[in-house]
This record gives sequence, C-alpha cells and structure tokens, in this order.
Amino acid sequence: MAHAVIHRKIVGSNIRTFRTDAGLTLEKLAEKADLSWPYLSEIERGRENISLDKLVKIAQALDVRLSKLVEGV
Repeated sequence: MAHAVIHRKIVGSNIRTFRTDAGLTLEKLAEKADLSWPYLSEIERGRENISLDKLVKIAQALDVRLSKLVEGV
C-alpha cells in the first residue's frame, strides 16, 4: 500500500513539472485533457489513483510521451 502512495506522488510530481514547464495553469491543462481541475489537482498531489486512460489524456495534452509521466516509478 505504501508503494502505491509513493508511485502516485511521483506521477503527480512529474505531471506538475511538465505542466509548469509548458507554462500551463492547472485549469488550462485540465481543459486540454478534458478533466476537472480539482481532480487534476488531486492527481498532482498524489491523492488520486489515476486510470491509464486519464494518464494518456494528460500526456497528450502536455505533448509528452506517457513514459515521461511515469518515470521514476
């Protein structure tokens, strides 16, 4: 269980890094990925267990490879 929390935090941190590097607000990325910004905020904080489908949407919205979002897991 503890590993799952660490993995969510790593993925969330990676998403936040790519989002800020792209100059996107949480709201703008959420709009591009067709997700709600509160949900995306929970993902970035490592509090939400994200599905693969939603992770792919975020990667596409950020224009990064999916593997970059899970790097370090």
